Amino acid sequence: MPGKIFIIFPPPLHLTCICAIVIVYEVWGVLTQREDHEFRLLNILSGSEQPVGSVMLSLLLEEQHHPISSATIGRLLSEFDHRGYTIKHGYRGRTLTSAGETRLAELTNMRDLSEFSDKFHRSVDVGSQRNLIDILTARRGIEREMVRLAAINATEEDLRNIRETFELQTQDAEGDKLSAEYDIAFHRAIAAASKNPVLAAAFDFIWQNGKFSPVMEYIRTYVGGVLTVDHKSILTALEKHDSAEAERRMVHHIESLINDVDRYWSLAENGKSE
Repeated sequence: MPGKIFIIFPPPLHLTCICAIVIVYEVWGVLTQREDHEFRLLNILSGSEQPVGSVMLSLLLEEQHHPISSATIGRLLSEFDHRGYTIKHGYRGRTLTSAGETRLAELTNMRDLSEFSDKFHRSVDVGSQRNLIDILTARRGIEREMVRLAAINATEEDLRNIRETFELQTQDAEGDKLSAEYDIAFHRAIAAASKNPVLAAAFDFIWQNGKFSPVMEYIRTYVGGVLTVDHKSILTALEKHDSAEAERRMVHHIESLINDVDRYWSLAENGKSE
C-alpha cells in the first residue's frame, strides 16, 4: 500500500482563489516570534479605549497564557513609539495610533495565513486515493493554462531547458532509475516558460518542492505507465508553438495520471499490491 507523504494543499477552492492564496502567502510568510509578540501587544492596545501601561500589558499577556518578559515588552513599546504605532501618555501608558492599527491588520493577516498553512500540514496527505485525485484535478486546471501560455511565450532558451530536462528524464527512465527529480523539473520549466508568475506559484504550491512527484512515479511505474511518453508529446507541441495541441496533450497527461491512480487502488484492493 502507498506510504504517506504530507504536503500543504487547500480544501477545494476555485482556481483563482488558490492562486490568490499562494501569492499572498508568499508575500506574508509565517509570523516570527518577534512578530507574534508585536501582534499580541498591539492587539491589547487596540482593544482598550484608555492608555495601557507596561505592567498591565504583562499581566494581560499572563492571563492569555502568552507571557513576554518585561525587558522585551519595554523594547517593543519603545520601537512602537519610534515608528508612530503608539502615543505615550506619561505614566498612564500608551494608546494605539492609526499607523498602529494598520500594522496590527498586517500582522493579523499574516497570523491567519500561518494558521491556514498549519491546517494544511495536519489535515492533507497524498496517501489517499481521493486526495491524489483532487490534487491532480487542480493540476489539470492550472497546468492546461500554464502549458498553453508556454506554447505562446516560450523563448528558444525556455524550449532548450524543457528539452534538456526531458532528455535527462528519458535517460534515467531507460536506465531503470527514478526520474521524479526530472519530472518536476520538466513541469517547472514549462511554468517558467508560461511567463505567468501566478500560475507558476500555484504550481509550486501544489507540488510542494517535489513531494508529490515520487508518489506518482511509483504509482505509474506499478501500473505500467510511462511518464516520458506523455512528456514527449507535450514537448513536441511546445516546439511547434501550438498552444491548442499543447493544452490537449497536458490534459491527456493529467487524466492519464488520474486513471493510473484509480488502477493502482483497484489493484491494491484486490490484494495485488506489494
